[in-house]
Formats: sequence, structure tokens, C-alpha cells
Amino acid sequence: MPAPGDAEVDAAVVADFVAEVTVVAPRLSADQARIEQMRGRAAAVLQVVHARLRGLPPPEAPSPGVDVGAVRARTGIHPEESLRAAGVLFRQSLPPLVQHHPELPAERVALVLHEVIDELVVPAAVSYVDVLLSRISDANRDERRRVARDLHDHTSHGIGAAIQGVDLALHLLATGQTPDVARLQTTRQVLLDTLNDVRGMATRLRDVVGQRSLGRALQEYLDFTAPVGLEVTLVEEGEADQPLPAHVKEESYLIVREAVRNSLVHGAGATRLDVAVVVGGGHLQATVADDGSGFDPTVVDTTRTVGLASLRERAEGLGGSVALQAGPGGVRLELTVPLPSAGA
Repeated sequence: MPAPGDAEVDAAVVADFVAEVTVVAPRLSADQARIEQMRGRAAAVLQVVHARLRGLPPPEAPSPGVDVGAVRARTGIHPEESLRAAGVLFRQSLPPLVQHHPELPAERVALVLHEVIDELVVPAAVSYVDVLLSRISDANRDERRRVARDLHDHTSHGIGAAIQGVDLALHLLATGQTPDVARLQTTRQVLLDTLNDVRGMATRLRDVVGQRSLGRALQEYLDFTAPVGLEVTLVEEGEADQPLPAHVKEESYLIVREAVRNSLVHGAGATRLDVAVVVGGGHLQATVADDGSGFDPTVVDTTRTVGLASLRERAEGLGGSVALQAGPGGVRLELTVPLPSAGA
């Protein structure tokens, strides 16, 4: 049962809290539903603090209701904003609570307020991390499937064809006939091509951006993989002025590299491939576009949909998104990733 004056104090604190969060963590207040959720959680924190300060049972933490951490991870809200909001709630609440509970030392009020906020924030943070780890696990699983598919479709096929060529030559020798030199040369070329495929897969698996810029890493990948005759362009803007965080750079590189690879493998008839990396306005935007045969995204094609799902999972892990346009005139993939504000 609230004591006299609690409701007035809580209402004023919640109003000031929401007003400041709107400024320092705008994505937490992007719509009315999120604002009401913030109001409810702040009010619940204050009610528990009042109860604990008075020694009233049960001094339980407010119920988290929906899994806020998981919801925020799925909607691209960075935990930085949640931590800012927690800081705002502590700062806005402490002076009124100290004044409202004059019988207690300020240190006691601050300690209880801190404990209750922690009991709300920590489970949400754990849920947030669980969602991200799940996405990473999914992305790694898809990558293993893709490697397994490449080994089966290309490497195994090449080795199998070469074995047939060797077996034929051995049979000819065993029966006193002369092996076909042209066939042996073809067998040798199949083995060389297979070896190059394996080397390419090994290069992709250990390829990281490291100290390079995202644009530089992509340029080197394009130089290494783009076939002769394909017109390739790479546009870079803004990265020199705003270096990307390492995790954003590495994950974005994997996403763009996979999009480039998809265009090279599936973009039949393509004459050009255009890649752009633009950093500015608090976002990274990267596009990969080809003028190949394209495909119908409504038709299930596991060689594409598994890879696209992996790209989306990786982008969502950064709080970003992937948009795909595909049709008879080619494919265009656009990656958008929000960037942490300077000094955050």
C-alpha cells in the first residue's frame, strides 16, 4: 500500500525521467508503446524502493513482464541506450527520494535505489546477450553448412572426376594400351582447379579486416576474386573521417563479402558489379549490386535463402538490417548498421 505522497513523488520522477530519456536514448522512446513501457518500469522501481526503505515485506524487485532485453535485441536497440536510461533513472530519482524519506541517511536511499535498478537491468542484459549469442551461433552454423556444401559440390566432385581419370589410365596400362594423354592433362587440370577451390575456401575462412579499413579489405577481396571481363567499382565515403568499431567492421565485411560472392557465383550474365561503403549520419550503409540474371525471391532456393538468412542474422546482431531487391535485371543488397555516437 503506497504511503501518502508516494504517488506525487513517483509521478514527477517518472515524468522527468521520460523527458530526459527521450533526449539521451531516443530509440527507447521511438513510439508510444516503448514510452509506456519505460513509464511502467520506472514506476515499478520506485514502488519497490519505497517498500524496501520502509522495511515492508515483500521487498521484491519489480516483475520484468515481457523479456525486455530480448525484445530490445530483436528491435536493434543498443544496450548503451538501456544503460543511459538506467543512469537517468538513478539521477532523477535520488534527490526526490532522499527528500521523501528524511528519516533515512541519503547513503541508504542511494544503495537501495541502486540495488533495485540493478535487479531490473541485469536480467535484461543477460537476455540481450542470449539473443546475440543465439544469432552468432546461427550464423556460424550457416557458415559451416555453406563450407560443407562447397566441399560436397566442388571439392568432392573434382576429386571424384580426377579419380576416374586416373583409374582409366591405370586400366589402359594394365591391359597393354597407351593412356590418353589429353585425358591425363584434363585430369591434372581438374586437380589443379580443385586445389585452387580448397585454397580459396581456406583464405575466406581466415580472412579478417584487422587493421585495414572496411573499404580497403573489400577492394583487396574484389581484386582477388573478380573474374577478368567483369567491370567492378568500389565507392568509399566517410570511413576515413569516422573509423568503424572493430566488431562492426569485421561483421560488415563478412556480410558484404558474402553478398559479393553470391553475385559472382549466381549472377549469370553479369557485366558489372558495383560496391559502395558509406559512413555518415550515424550509420554505415553498404551496397552490392550486379546486373546479372537475378532471381525470384519468392521462389525457395536453398542455395540462396540459407545464405541470405545468415546475412540478415549477422546484420541484426549489429542492430542493423539487410534489404534485398532482386529481379530479372539483377540483384541489389543494401546493409544498414547504426553506429555508436562519438564519445559513447
